[in-house]
Amino acid sequence: MPVKSPYKLDEFLGLEYFITDTKGIKGKLRVFVEDFYVEEIPLDSYGEGEDYLHFILEKRNWDTLQAIKAMARALRISHKRFCFAGTKDKRAVTKQRVAVYKLREKQLQKVAIKGIKIHVLGRGGRIYLGDAKGNKFRIIIREIENAKEIFKTREQLRVKGIPNYFGYQRFGTTRPNTHLVGREIIKGDLEEAVLSYLAKPFETESREAYNARKFLESTRDYKKALEIFPENLRYEKAMLNHLVKNPRDYAGALRKLPLKLRRMLVHAYQSYLFNRLLSKTIEMQEKIKGRKIPLIGYRTKLGEIEKEILEKEGIEKENFKIKSMPELSLEGSERDACIDSEIKVELLNSNACVFEFALPKGSYATVVLREFMKAEPLNY
Repeated sequence: MPVKSPYKLDEFLGLEYFITDTKGIKGKLRVFVEDFYVEEIPLDSYGEGEDYLHFILEKRNWDTLQAIKAMARALRISHKRFCFAGTKDKRAVTKQRVAVYKLREKQLQKVAIKGIKIHVLGRGGRIYLGDAKGNKFRIIIREIENAKEIFKTREQLRVKGIPNYFGYQRFGTTRPNTHLVGREIIKGDLEEAVLSYLAKPFETESREAYNARKFLESTRDYKKALEIFPENLRYEKAMLNHLVKNPRDYAGALRKLPLKLRRMLVHAYQSYLFNRLLSKTIEMQEKIKGRKIPLIGYRTKLGEIEKEILEKEGIEKENFKIKSMPELSLEGSERDACIDSEIKVELLNSNACVFEFALPKGSYATVVLREFMKAEPLNY
């Protein structure tokens, strides 16, 4: 029997059920940086060419973009000359393939930065976003309870399948509201989209950011807010600066965000709807193995469950053709409801265990671990 999650954040993001009915082992992730190891599974080929120097970037406790920028500074080149398939976790040890444009091997091998190792592979073509098969994980969970439940959970997942929910990272970690901004863009309420992005504080933010957002939420004073918003919230400050000069131009304010980020907002809402549909499938105890679930867009053929969820959301599929921002329109597609992965588990002692598994690109390790841990989502 599936179990409804007791956690508010799970409900907020659409991860409403656990497919397993075992006791959670709780526990803590990333007690040590080495407890979380991620290795990218590369494509078979990245094309011919001499323009790009390919290497494996092995990093410890570095955000991918920050690591690339640090290397660029050391080499005195633009960080835009680097390309890679996707970002990897910060508080982890990770390995991924990176390419850099028009650089000699000798130059790259001189880079010496703490927490970064470089393994040169040779020359090839450009690496594009998404150019990977997936990722391999080795994750240690410490301070666990109910250790015997691990193997019961694994067996249930083998039989039923692992729900392919979009994980917490998809929606933002300190402010998990990207889907709410996306929903308002899709609805066409750009004023509410702007306020959802700028105001609407979360307790998980810094006190300075929380207070600034709270002030804006209660006053709508863009000029004063521009003065008190922290410097690191540069997108928010760019939007506020626009609103000071053009108080009713909400589309213009949103266009201060890079196109990639605006697309991420509407995709986050699409992901939230997918999670709701998958939760409903699990609640009805229907099989998820071999099933596809729509990522709803304006071309999606809606079944009864899809119609019911969209009605509750106050959305019609035609809304996904976004008139105010056509570049963000979503046609729709499909996604596997189930992750097919073998999970290896080893008990290190009565308080710690190690998990090893591989996931296809677009699937989340936290979604696998939540079935075992059943812990407060902020623990992931």
